Amino acid sequence: MPELLSPAGCAESVSAAVQSGADAVYLSFGTLLEKRAFDLSEDEFGRAVQFAHVRGVKVYAVEDYRVTDDSLPQCVENARRASRMGADAVIADDLGLIWALRRALPTMPIHAGEGLGIHDLAGVKLCAAMGISRVALSRELDKKSLAAICAASPIEVEIAVHGKMCPAFTGSCLLPGLQDNLGGPCAGQCRSGFISDVRGRHPLGMKDLCLVDELEFLLSLKPAALRIEGRDRRPEYCAAVTGVYSRALGTLRRPSEEDRELLRGAFPASGFTRGFLGASDMSSMMGLSGTESREDTPFYAAVRKNYLNREYQRVDVTFDAELTLEGPLRLTARDDRGNEAFAEGGRSELAFHTEMNHTLIQTELFKTGGTPFKCAGVTSRIQKGVWMDPREIAPVREQVLADLLQKRFTSEQRAEGIVPELPAVPANRDLPVLTVSVLKCSQLSRRIAQLSPPVVYVPLEEAASGDKRLEPFLEDPNISVCAVMPRVLFDSELGQAAELLMKVRQLGVTEAAAGSLGHIIFLRKLGFDVRGDLGLQVRNSTSLAVLLGLRLKSAALAMELSSQRVRSLRKYMDTELVVYGRMPLLYSAGCLIRANTGVCSCDSFTGFTDSSGFQNPVTRGFGCRNTLWSAQKLHLVGRSREYLSAGLWGVRLAFTTENAEECARIAERYLERGSYEPSSTTEGRF
Repeated sequence: MPELLSPAGCAESVSAAVQSGADAVYLSFGTLLEKRAFDLSEDEFGRAVQFAHVRGVKVYAVEDYRVTDDSLPQCVENARRASRMGADAVIADDLGLIWALRRALPTMPIHAGEGLGIHDLAGVKLCAAMGISRVALSRELDKKSLAAICAASPIEVEIAVHGKMCPAFTGSCLLPGLQDNLGGPCAGQCRSGFISDVRGRHPLGMKDLCLVDELEFLLSLKPAALRIEGRDRRPEYCAAVTGVYSRALGTLRRPSEEDRELLRGAFPASGFTRGFLGASDMSSMMGLSGTESREDTPFYAAVRKNYLNREYQRVDVTFDAELTLEGPLRLTARDDRGNEAFAEGGRSELAFHTEMNHTLIQTELFKTGGTPFKCAGVTSRIQKGVWMDPREIAPVREQVLADLLQKRFTSEQRAEGIVPELPAVPANRDLPVLTVSVLKCSQLSRRIAQLSPPVVYVPLEEAASGDKRLEPFLEDPNISVCAVMPRVLFDSELGQAAELLMKVRQLGVTEAAAGSLGHIIFLRKLGFDVRGDLGLQVRNSTSLAVLLGLRLKSAALAMELSSQRVRSLRKYMDTELVVYGRMPLLYSAGCLIRANTGVCSCDSFTGFTDSSGFQNPVTRGFGCRNTLWSAQKLHLVGRSREYLSAGLWGVRLAFTTENAEECARIAERYLERGSYEPSSTTEGRF
């Protein structure tokens, strides 16, 4: 049976999850980094581990910060402290942090979080090679893809079954990093921050995921864990949802109508969705979730009363009883970990009418209510002709269980290692080269070709089209055309992608840019030199060192880094910074336009209006997947002195909605050959 993994965003949520049937909880504490609303204090974390462990529940420490060079040592120290307090695993989704954790805590299981965006078998295998023991798969996988990965995975697999759905493909949303501090994960900015011009409603709101009716299928895949989302939700939500899934897993039956009412009452939403397990089109998934009531509603009060006044009995205990004439009852209890406790009490006497027997003792020892223990068996040795009042057994039982509970407070002490100091790198005294990326071949021109950008990034489908506007770039030996892989490419689409790659190979293209870990392996097998694209979310020097080990030719930095952070990075490989262009706020796993209008009009749709009244363009990509772009364009020409001296290999101009004339004029502006200034610009977080 898979582990039921529940969220805990406060101390009470830990109790709510544990007492409602969770097998493990995931939580974080914010001692060293800025504390968020759903972070526990360090003391609360320690008490949570003890509370869970004595009840047979595991605790996983979450490290979901956007890790930069200045925060990575703090994140490692957080993980060390969590380990010392008894955490059973650490969940991380940053390449550099995972590398550091493997060395700081060599025996601690490391789980790859959803933020890593693993959605293919190659990505899972690469995680295994990095020493990761469990991977959380993207929730955008359909049944066939999910089954294939689970069947072939060399490590444990975790699947999300309930909670928030997001219009952004898992791990591809840039909104938190751009709008909040780098320490915070998703705050749901997309749900109510945009308005559709077509319907006048929130176009990116989605129903909550609910896979309780898919448990039979999910169990057939034999995953290691089924995860409930919602660390930012109140304890009553955690208790209600955990209880429903725990009962469904325990009985292997579909939930009762009463349990369905609990799911509906746990969080206000415009219905539930089975996500990509129930549909390939996002239309049925759209709908704005409500807002949790901060008031004590009758529903919340009833749920809270239930978990505060109960002990979920999950720990097996066996008893051995010995009763002799005119002696006390001698009782030994053993738990599932091999702990043992002994107590004696009560007074036996000569039997006159009824002798004490095994059934009477067993009946009393099975009464373990109010404790985490459930009786799994009783052995007894009873002298013939002896009697004891059964009521005298209860105090002995309570004493031995209390002693056994105390012995369960110990946690495994894990070994700690040293994270090697990263070596210094020689300063790059050369000025960075100017590279160009486009979404359409129609944005290219001979005017740009004459500027000889060393690398021109073109989407794979566009590069394979054979558009004549590519010819000047393909013919110039000083220009490398790099085919940009789709941010998302499922295993079922690899054949189609391979055909396109063979076409661009015939055109003379030898480089490809990967925005996902799994695609690095795929491209290398096809003989391409691989560059790291924005989807790899590189924010720290250690991640650059990891990608160097994967033999990438270059790596693009995440777009929300500040000037100081860019400068301080140790450039172990050719490192690239986007200095102009719209920022990709999110990349969807389906067509957002069709989901909102019923018709796919990606090529003509103007976009979504944000809460400030700005128009955010939407463009179409591989498989009719959409990218939502920022309304304002990043424009750093005024900060050129800072990025030109930052030791970068390249600075990129990323063109999205610009026409060929604008692209050329902007490229000339960055080469100081013109004075063109685009409208509606920002310096972002730089």
